[in-house]
Amino acid sequence: MEWYAQFLNYAYQFVPDLEACKDIVHDAFEYLWQHYERMEEKSVKTYLYTFVRTRCLDHLRKQRVRSEYAEYARVMSERILNEDAEDMEQKITKVKNAMQKLTPYKKHILEECYLNKKSYKEVATDLGVSVSAIHKNIVKALHFLRKEVVDEGD
Repeated sequence: MEWYAQFLNYAYQFVPDLEACKDIVHDAFEYLWQHYERMEEKSVKTYLYTFVRTRCLDHLRKQRVRSEYAEYARVMSERILNEDAEDMEQKITKVKNAMQKLTPYKKHILEECYLNKKSYKEVATDLGVSVSAIHKNIVKALHFLRKEVVDEGD
């Protein structure tokens, strides 16, 4: 027990995480227990110091790699989100520009159906036309928008 506290204190000088230090020292004593017959009794303590120091340094390296990876993942996520937001803004701008080229009638039908979430039947009733007429105008308007946005993107 005397050695345990001594090695725990030694490990804590490298790794300021008590639970990690306990694990490292435990591993050192476990290794000692499994390989004691191969060691000279007078070099056991020196070996344990070396084992604990090496494991502490390994732990710190792993922590550094984890934190570097976490930072890399954070930066890449931000970059992807920013690129997606910029890309989405560009697409919205293209669609808005293309909508300005529609006839006022088709633009009104699209806005009523897609922006105001009205059904084809509601829009047809408001405009005094058939649902089929609304459908045909929507199909033509969407075809035009797709062509405008895709051609503009090329």
